[in-house]
Amino acid sequence: MDSCGEATVAFSQSITPGACEGDYVITRTWTATDLCGNDISHDQVIIVQDTTGPIASPFDENISVSCEAIPAIPELTFTDACSTAGVPTFNEETTTISSSAYVVVRTWEVADSCGNISTFTQTITVNIEDSITYINSTSCRGDITPVDLNSLLPDGTTGGVWIDVDNTGALNGNIFTPSQVTILGNYILRYEITDGACPRIYEITMNVNDDCLVFPCEAINIYNAMSPNGDGLNEFFNIENIENTECYPSNSVEIYNRWGVLVYDVQNYDNSSKAFRGVSEGRATVNKSAELPTGTYFYIIQYTTTDGNAVNKSGYLYLTR
Repeated sequence: MDSCGEATVAFSQSITPGACEGDYVITRTWTATDLCGNDISHDQVIIVQDTTGPIASPFDENISVSCEAIPAIPELTFTDACSTAGVPTFNEETTTISSSAYVVVRTWEVADSCGNISTFTQTITVNIEDSITYINSTSCRGDITPVDLNSLLPDGTTGGVWIDVDNTGALNGNIFTPSQVTILGNYILRYEITDGACPRIYEITMNVNDDCLVFPCEAINIYNAMSPNGDGLNEFFNIENIENTECYPSNSVEIYNRWGVLVYDVQNYDNSSKAFRGVSEGRATVNKSAELPTGTYFYIIQYTTTDGNAVNKSGYLYLTR
């Protein structure tokens, strides 16, 4: 405006580049001149700065899937409103949560030409069904033949590593040697497959025992004297080893007094619940549960062996009180 007449305005603009593509200075100038040649200038200085990083094309940031359905890495595109987006860097990390789940984190980092950095993350929670398979097995410490643990796994199982969880010292690769175990019991051996999207663990509980050891049968030994007087010594008719039913599956014992009267007979004599303690079992001439007198008695013992043979033994039993 001019108080004495009209003013003529001339406009000009200049741009001064900054340190990067998105940084620059705009200078706008208005020069006004009146009819008498008086002029005045006004400047507007605009400082433009790029402080915002690039943006990415849309993608799923959080996903939960099974291990068989992990999505491929998305092909992201990056743009910047004020300058040029650079080449992104990509990183992928996997973190185990438990034996049945883990997390995959994908990260893109990209900068524009002014150094503004943007980070984009995709988090994938991966669920594993039936991640652990439990297997029970047995072996004998007395058996020098090693156990091939691979034979206990499902057919076609490969790609894993055997782990001696309980540090038995008896595991070498996939071979377990029970004779090298010092203490009988259960031991955990694991086959872990960590490669691939679906890790697996096969856990074997190996029971190491002595069941394979076969001990020879002790001979039947008959003690022909007894003294059931309550002093705790020789209180019953001791037929040593007859209670071992693995060696002697069945037996019968008969005892007669000097007149030939049957005073005791029993099947499966065992030196404990079925043992002759000098008491009559009750016959025609002997009162049942009566203590038998001191004297000489005659026994007949019959028993069978594991090979089916029947053995008969007889002799005299001396009873004193």
